[in-house]
Amino acid sequence: MPAIYTTEWYEAIKKLLNENPEVEKKSPRGTFHVLAKIVGDAGSLYLPVGELRNFVVLFTDGKCLEYRQVDVPAPRKDFEFIFELPASVFEAVAAEQMDLIDAGLKGRIKITGDMRILIRHAELVNEIYGAFAREVETIWPKGKPGSAGGAPGPVKH
Repeated sequence: MPAIYTTEWYEAIKKLLNENPEVEKKSPRGTFHVLAKIVGDAGSLYLPVGELRNFVVLFTDGKCLEYRQVDVPAPRKDFEFIFELPASVFEAVAAEQMDLIDAGLKGRIKITGDMRILIRHAELVNEIYGAFAREVETIWPKGKPGSAGGAPGPVKH
């Protein structure tokens, strides 16, 4: 049971993505580099205002080869997509308290990249979201999002 924002948590997500046959089946062939920028905000118990977490995700031919945090990401031009969102939104999605697609449609997630590709692979996005939000067992050491310091502990999705 890894805690959110730990190397073990990233590895658990990567493992689940690679074990899911639907992710591989629905992934486009070739290499896709994605950057997620998680911006600390007042609604987050984990990332205070001013903090930033950068996650690099690399898919090659349907396999997640990389899902890790980096201090300084590669140049923007190296990524097919860049997602930027407040930490409170990211955490609420991870805790299955907010739907990823709904958050994107309501503008809570800034997306940079070719939207046609993202729309074409909407089923893949749903599979990734499902693995991320419903299958990863996450420990919330400072309390589950929205609990304002509620009791920490694992949340099975």
